[in-house]
Amino acid sequence: MLSRVRIAIRFFFVGLAVGVLLAPRSGVETRRLVRERAEKLMNDALDAATFAVPEPARTDGAAAKAAAKKDAATEAGEPSLTGREA
Repeated sequence: MLSRVRIAIRFFFVGLAVGVLLAPRSGVETRRLVRERAEKLMNDALDAATFAVPEPARTDGAAAKAAAKKDAATEAGEPSLTGREA
C-alpha cells in the first residue's frame, strides 16, 4: 500500500513539473502561482497537523482529588475497590 502512495506522489510531482514547464504563462507569473499554491498547501498541511494533535485534558484537579481520596481510604483501613493492595 505504501509503495502505491509513493508512486502516486512521484507521478504527481512529474506531472507538476511538466505542467509548469509547458504552462502558457510567463515565467514570473508561473513562479508567483507556484509560490502561492505551495504556501497554501503548506498552511493547509500545518492546519491539519494542528487539528490532529489533541490538547491535554483539563482535569481541574480531579485526578489529585481521587488519589487523595484513595490514600485516605487506605489509611483508614478500607478495602481497595480493585481488590489489589497499593
